[in-house]
This record gives sequence, C-alpha cells and structure tokens, in this order.
Amino acid sequence: MPALVRLTLVAALFSAPAWSQEAKDTGYSADEAAAVAEMHALETEIGAGKRAFIEEQLQLTLQEDAKFWPIYDAHQEALLAFNQRRLDNIMKYARAYNDDALDDATALAIAEEALDLERDEAKQMEHTFHKLRKAVPVVKAARYLQVESKLRAIVRFEQAAQVPLAE
Repeated sequence: MPALVRLTLVAALFSAPAWSQEAKDTGYSADEAAAVAEMHALETEIGAGKRAFIEEQLQLTLQEDAKFWPIYDAHQEALLAFNQRRLDNIMKYARAYNDDALDDATALAIAEEALDLERDEAKQMEHTFHKLRKAVPVVKAARYLQVESKLRAIVRFEQAAQVPLAE
C-alpha cells in the first residue's frame, strides 16, 4: 500500500472516536480497506484516551460533567462525518497522485472539497462552542475549544507531512 494512504489513515485516527462506515461500503481497494480495518482495531483505545485527556484538561464538576459530555459526544459524532469526508478526499488525491493522473479538473475538485470541509468544520466548532458556553463556564468551553483545536492541528500536521504536493 502506498505510504501516503497508510500513514494518513493512521494519523487521522486520533482526531475522532470511530469511523462509522465499513471499509467495504466505501469503494476502497483491498489495501485501503486493510488500512481502514487497522483503524477500527485501534479506535476504541484512542477514543477512550482522548476522552480521558479532555476530562483531565477540563476538571469538570459533577454538574458541569452532566451537561458537557452529551455536547462533547454530539461533537465527536459530527467529527466522524468530517473525518470521512477528509479521508475520501485524501484517497481521491492519493489515487490520482499514485496513478500520475492529477489533472486540473481533479485538482480543482479536491481543493474545493478541502476548502468546503474547512468551512464546515469551523462552523461545527462554533456551534459546539456556543452550546458549551451555555452549559459550562465560558473559560472551560474556551479551554475545550483550545484542546480540541490543538489535537486536530497535531493530526492535520501529521497528515500534511505525509501528503506530497500536487505536481
């Protein structure tokens, strides 16, 4: 399997709890499906680790805890859809790049999806923040925003480091 595909999939795993769609339903090649299966094997451990890390960073009271976690869980579910879109877009790019078939139309479609994804993810984070600031102290809502953003930035950096520039 091309290193681009494998490393990107593994790096993406930490950014959200689980991938909701089975690899066989996505049209992935056998190698791509194997990498997605590896992610499924690791997702429980990493998802629990992220939750524990967030819990440690926020130090919620019992009352805050009861209000925070349902919003957090809903946000993580939303991140699943973004992760799937990002994965699909990276796979599209990887296939074109590996086949030396990255033409202007494909590059445009990939770039536009990446930009749409950025906008949609920012809107989701804003939506989550506004819900959280009504449920927990604003400082803790802001801290969650920072922690989630930092975790995703780390993952995105790892992904970006593995994806070669368009030629």
